[in-house]
Amino acid sequence: MRKSLSLILFLALCLFSFVQYSNAQSGDYIITIEGSKVSGKFEKKFDHESYDNIRFSKPGEKSKTLSPTDIAGFGFDNGWFYMAKKLPGRNEVEFVQVLITGKLTLLRSRNIFYIDTGSEIVELVARYEKEEINGRQFSEFKRPYIATLNMLVAGDCTDELYQDIFNSNYEEFNFISILSKYHLCENLEYEIHFKKEPFVKISPVLSAGISSIALSPAIITGNRKDAFETSLFPIFQIGVKTHQFRKWPRLSMDVSIVFMNQDNTVISEYVSTEQYMTATETYSARTITVPATINFTWIRLGNIDSYVGFGVASNYSTIESEFSIIDQTLNSNGITTLYEEPLTEFKRRFVSPIGKIGSIINLSNRIGLVAEFQISQNPEMMSVSLPFNVVIYDRLVSSFLIGLRF
Repeated sequence: MRKSLSLILFLALCLFSFVQYSNAQSGDYIITIEGSKVSGKFEKKFDHESYDNIRFSKPGEKSKTLSPTDIAGFGFDNGWFYMAKKLPGRNEVEFVQVLITGKLTLLRSRNIFYIDTGSEIVELVARYEKEEINGRQFSEFKRPYIATLNMLVAGDCTDELYQDIFNSNYEEFNFISILSKYHLCENLEYEIHFKKEPFVKISPVLSAGISSIALSPAIITGNRKDAFETSLFPIFQIGVKTHQFRKWPRLSMDVSIVFMNQDNTVISEYVSTEQYMTATETYSARTITVPATINFTWIRLGNIDSYVGFGVASNYSTIESEFSIIDQTLNSNGITTLYEEPLTEFKRRFVSPIGKIGSIINLSNRIGLVAEFQISQNPEMMSVSLPFNVVIYDRLVSSFLIGLRF
């Protein structure tokens, strides 16, 4: 137990030590109307394609809300870049994502792509149109953007790009590839502001902590009392976190294996008109839990994500009695009898709900410090039996863990 507490204390000190570090490190910035670059941090920063406004704070200053009329653009530390522009068919200036800059700049807003030629912004049009053949209606995907791209890249590289354009789909990586080849072929400078990310990231997570177990009688009869030596137990967890979904950046999923050592001693007392019993048992217990949760990140401040999660856990328990003695005295004749038999039983297999709240400090693109508080309700999980008297307990498990996501 002392080793476990020392480990948790060490991890907690690491967590708080890195908070200041993580808050101080940021590659976020804004571009002022005058064209100056100002470094700082964004609040509630998720990798969305579109933003109506942003909250930004400079070092040592309070954050403020900025709209497309307040700044010329902004960028995240992951390389994503946005500019304030008025798009064709729109009445107001808005933030649009800049995917590639050069002679032909690729823009995106609300899943619609545009090309900025420097003199005008042209929409890359794609749409479904209803067709009718022999009285049957169906929708056909039309790609007018192919003709637009052929016109914009017309020149010495037309033949080289024709097949790529003709085979292209209406998605960012196709357009980035085509415009990159165009600038290379024409020996023009360009810069890509959007790196290809996987649909989802899967990261291993290792953590350790302390569990507190609160027992409440579900079934109890007579004048019965039980006292347990401890309610705190070490807990270790290994698992994987599925996170940073491209389409749903706030969602994540966790699946893990949790090991909990529950060695304990119970002292029992039972009083009735016929007898008086006391008992003591020392037992060794192990529980392996496999929780699976779906999480929602409700706030992001700097490099810190805070989330809540709900799910279910499959539990597998074993218990072995190391020492047990029952002292029974009959009130009628005062005879005392000693028994040596196990008192405590655990439910071997069961499924329980689980909820948690946690935070991750993203120290880098790969490594994060994780702190979680988990809670799980286990109805009628265990029993403590004396001759002719049994108490069945519900169990509430509260756990605090600190670890690393790789």
